[in-house]
Amino acid sequence: MNDSGPISPFDNGSLSYYFDDLSISDRETIAEDVSYTIDSDDSSCSRTACSSIFGSGPDDLESETAMFSSCSGSITKSNECLIEVDTSIDTTNLNLGKTSECCLVTIGKSIQKNNYIGVKTFDRISTRTVDNEDKIAGSTALILNCRPAQIPAKLPKEQLEHEKLYEKILQNAKKNESEKAKKHKEYLKQKLKNEERLANVTQIWTQEIIPNWNQMYRTKRCRDLWWNGLPSSVRGKVWSLAIGNDLLINEELYKSCVSNSFNKFKDSEATMHCLECIHLDITRTFPHLGIFQQGGPYFDVLKRILSAYVCLRPDIGYIQGMCFIAAILLLNMEELEAFICLVNLMESPCLNAFYTVNQRLMTSYFTTYNDLLKHNLSKLNTHFNLIGLTSEMYLVDWIYSVFAKSMNLELASVIWDNFLRDNDQFLFRAALGKFTQ
Repeated sequence: MNDSGPISPFDNGSLSYYFDDLSISDRETIAEDVSYTIDSDDSSCSRTACSSIFGSGPDDLESETAMFSSCSGSITKSNECLIEVDTSIDTTNLNLGKTSECCLVTIGKSIQKNNYIGVKTFDRISTRTVDNEDKIAGSTALILNCRPAQIPAKLPKEQLEHEKLYEKILQNAKKNESEKAKKHKEYLKQKLKNEERLANVTQIWTQEIIPNWNQMYRTKRCRDLWWNGLPSSVRGKVWSLAIGNDLLINEELYKSCVSNSFNKFKDSEATMHCLECIHLDITRTFPHLGIFQQGGPYFDVLKRILSAYVCLRPDIGYIQGMCFIAAILLLNMEELEAFICLVNLMESPCLNAFYTVNQRLMTSYFTTYNDLLKHNLSKLNTHFNLIGLTSEMYLVDWIYSVFAKSMNLELASVIWDNFLRDNDQFLFRAALGKFTQ
C-alpha cells in the first residue's frame, strides 16, 4: 500500500482499464462523481458506486466492496478502503494480463503454424508482417488447408463440398489441357501432312506438268491438281501459261508503251485525267499489304503497267477495277510477264464485254446468271426480287476485278486458279458459291 497520501481511483491502472478511451475532461467529471459518492456517509450509496464502477467482479472484489459499506464515511477511511481495493484489482489485472499475454502468444504461434501457404500473416504481438518462405503451388492451399485460428473453422459438410469442388476443378483443368494438347498435336500432324502434300504437288508441277504444258494441261491428273489450288511457288508460271500470249506482246513493245505513255499524258487533258484516276486507284489497291501505296515498292511498277496498257489500248483506256487485276498478277510474276498477261487477259470474252461495255453481251451474261441463281438458289432469288436487288448491282464489281477486290487475297488467288482453269464460266459459279457460304 502506498502511504504518500490519498490515491485517486484512476491511478496505478486500477480503473484506467475501463476508461482508456475517455477524454481527459470526461475522466475528471467521472472522478469527481465517484469521489462525491464515496465521501458520503450513506454506505448503500458507497456500495452502489463501487459496484457500478467495478461491475460484477470476483469474490475478493465483492468482499472489498462490502468493506466500503462498513466505513464511517470519513475521507481517510474511504481512501484506505480504495487503496486496498486498488491493490486487489492490480493483482487481479496482473494475473489476467499474464494469462491474456500467454494466450496471445499461443494464438500467434498457432497462426504462424496453420496459416495459408504463401499468404502474408500479421503478428499481433510484435505488430509486424511475416512472409512465408514457401510459395503457393496451386489452389490446393486455398481450398484444402484449414483456416487460420482467428477465423471460425469450416463445417465438415462445407469442407467436404470444397474438396469435391476442388477435385472437379482439377479434373476439368486436366481434361481441357488434354484436349488442347490433342488438338495441337492433330494440328501439327495435319500441317506436316499438308506440307508434304504441297512439296509433292510442287514437284509434280515443276518436273512433269510445266515442262510438258501443251501435252499435260488438259489431262485429268493436271486438272484435278489444279482444282485443289496451285502452290504459290508455281502459281505465276501456271497463270502465265494458262493465259498465253496470243497477242505476241514482247519486252520492246512494253518499253515503247511506257515511254509513249508519259509523253501522251502530257499532251492530252483527257489522258491527264486518266493518269489521275490511275494514281488514285493504286493507293486503294490491297491497302493491307502497303506495297502499292505511295512510297511502296510496287507503286511505280503498277503505275507503269497501267499507263502502258492505256497507251496500248486507248479505246478501252483505264477503268476502275483494272488496277486489282494488274496488282494480283504483279504479286505472282515479274513486271513484263504481268503486263503480257494483263493485255491478253483483257481480251477474254467476258472481261472484254464488261470493260468495253458491250450491252448485248453483258445482258446475255446477266440472263444466264439469273437463270442459274433461280435454279440453284430459288429462295434467295425470290428475296432479291422482292427487295429489288438485281444482279447488275453486284455482279459488275465482282467481274471487273475478278473477285480480287471483294475477297481476301488468299481466297481470291484460289478463284483465279480455277478461273484460268475453267475460263469465264467459273466467274458465275464463284458468284453463286459466294451466296451459299
